[in-house]
Amino acid sequence: MGKNTGSFAPGVPGERMRPAVVARAFQTLPSVHREILTETVFRERSVNEAAATLGVPVDVVKIRVYDALRALNTALAAPRSMV
Repeated sequence: MGKNTGSFAPGVPGERMRPAVVARAFQTLPSVHREILTETVFRERSVNEAAATLGVPVDVVKIRVYDALRALNTALAAPRSMV
């Protein structure tokens, strides 16, 4: 059985979100949020690796990831005309 890597629409149980929708929402984020998600999610770096790459403390990376994921969730929950 393959790994399910699809995204899900917030508030819509079981409904997959298209990658294009996620990409548009990602582009609306402030650059600091895009940067931290790029390092930790897309480049699959650990918190320690991202901290070293970005030259910031580990705690800053943790806070930025948390804030960025909340912002992405908010962007995904926005009406489509806004994303």
